[in-house]
Amino acid sequence: MRRTVEVTPAKLFIDDELPYCVNRITESYTLHMHEHEFTEICYVAEGKGTHYIGEETFSVEPGELFILPLGTTHVFRPRSTDPEYPLVVYNFIFLAARVAEALRSFPGFESLAKARCLLNLVPGTPSWMRIRDASGAFHTLFVQAYQEFRQRKTGFAPRMHSLFVILTTELERRLDEMENDVSTATDRILGASISYIHENYTAPIAVSQAADAAGLSERHFHRMFDKVMGVTFTCYVQNLRIERSCELLTTTRLSVSEIAESIGYQDRGFFVKLFKKKTGHTPRSYRNSHSSASMPRVMEYG
Repeated sequence: MRRTVEVTPAKLFIDDELPYCVNRITESYTLHMHEHEFTEICYVAEGKGTHYIGEETFSVEPGELFILPLGTTHVFRPRSTDPEYPLVVYNFIFLAARVAEALRSFPGFESLAKARCLLNLVPGTPSWMRIRDASGAFHTLFVQAYQEFRQRKTGFAPRMHSLFVILTTELERRLDEMENDVSTATDRILGASISYIHENYTAPIAVSQAADAAGLSERHFHRMFDKVMGVTFTCYVQNLRIERSCELLTTTRLSVSEIAESIGYQDRGFFVKLFKKKTGHTPRSYRNSHSSASMPRVMEYG
């Protein structure tokens, strides 16, 4: 039975005056698993709890940042119902299309390529991301943005745009740092297992095999992989397979079943469900909207 996912409409938070909303929420058990009509950046400010994102589950504590692009399903849960130990989360909510238009001519903003992609400011289907705020820079920005949005003093609209640009810049810098950190750690520890995954992802692949390639126990491998790569082993393999399937859908005339099998999925239905979860499209609609205009369309159902 498919779980019902609620969709939070943008009009609850965003009006015609400004494409942003910043709030500070004490999480509870009343909100259900949901997705949004907007992009959201969440910052855990106080307390501890659990964050459910799609099929993934994470323990959270202060200083953790989550970027949730359009189509991401999630919900926070506090560790305790004791009001003395609340789980407090800042949410920076925005309508990406309106923000992109407002900042289209902002000098240098187009150079923040990775952050703009992650925040839905350019076309694409980015995955969610989890970031640790080691320096405290994000905490400062969220507090400033929340106060600015709530107080609405003279000039608050340009101030909000400016804070968003600063936030995007800080995110771009952190993504650059993470790329360097991942590259170094991967070369030193996980290089063999990453190579193994890329060489064997088209067939059934077990975490034990990837752990053996790295010379690690499964438990240690899980911890190391999650920390270094920012996603679980399962999510990494799924993302790799979906990326390859997108390439095959737009460059070949293979059927959906043939593509599913070629990337390691014997169950066509599972592949179609996973593809839609990751990209927001069915394989057929993705092919129709992304294939070259000169390439003959393939009639299929999926």
